[in-house]
Order: sequence, then C-alpha cells, then structure tokens
Amino acid sequence: MSSARIYECTNCEEQVIPERRNYQYSESGLSNVILQGVEVADCPKCGTSDVIIPRMAKIHRAIAQALANSPARLTGEQLRFLRKHLGLSGEQLGRYLHTDKTKISKWERGEDQIGPATDRLVRLLAAALDSELRPGVSAIAEHLPQISDESGKVWELHVDVATLLTTFLSVSRAA
Repeated sequence: MSSARIYECTNCEEQVIPERRNYQYSESGLSNVILQGVEVADCPKCGTSDVIIPRMAKIHRAIAQALANSPARLTGEQLRFLRKHLGLSGEQLGRYLHTDKTKISKWERGEDQIGPATDRLVRLLAAALDSELRPGVSAIAEHLPQISDESGKVWELHVDVATLLTTFLSVSRAA
C-alpha cells in the first residue's frame, strides 16, 4: 500500500489528501479541455479545491498539437490559445495572416468566424513556429482536407496528464 501525499490547503493551511480525477481546465482559456487524472485537493474545512497540474508546459504543448489536428474548425478561444502558446501578440499574428490585430481580436472573441483558409494556415503556423511541434507539420498538412466545417465547440478535448495522449469527444458523448 502506497502512502498518500498530503498537501496543505492554499487557503486555510489544513492538511488535505488529494484524489485523482478529471478536471475542466478553464484556466487554459479553453472551455472544452478536460485534464484526466490530475490531483485535486478538496479542503473539508474551508471548501477550497486546489488542483495540482504537473508538467504544465508539456500539457500546453499537447493541447496545441491536438488543436492543430482538431477535426473541426478552430474556435476563437482555440485561436487565442495557439497565439498565446506561440508567444505572439495579436499584431504579430496579424502580420503572419496579412490582417490586423482588430480582426484577430474579433476572431478570438467570436465576433467573426475564422475562415477555412485562415484556420488551416493557423494550424500550420502553430506547428512550424513551435520547434517541438515542427516535426508534425507534414502530418498536419495531410490532415487539412479532413477538417470538418462544423464548429470546434461541439468537441471536448481530453488530455491524459500522465501520458499526454489527447482525444476529441463530441460534446454529446463527453457527458
């Protein structure tokens, strides 16, 4: 029998034993990402839930790679995630896409739909500009014809934090 790790509540300093479970990772800026198998420490004293997310940079890279290979059109929040993952400002991304930061902002807020050609270019840029994703550029390029025109909002991205394997599930099946 392995001994459970004990954490201290970040709010009241009560000792808490975390449990592994799925966690909706809204802090990523994405409303449809579920981290599988993260440790969550629920404090019985004050009600605070502390989430212990390991290997954050690797998880973000796995999310970026999954978005580049997404089966559906990118949403505004997914575009924003990829832009931030690459460390680009709206103005810098606009230069790559031959548009201005106002248009980027409208896409990210969902005020304008991202066109199919822009969607595909953003995916290739994400892989080309991230040195660790770069080896997968050709796989992303081969995937481009299969991208559905449906919104990525109908998909939920599950990330196994132990293996970094990602899976898209339709929202109706994810529940």
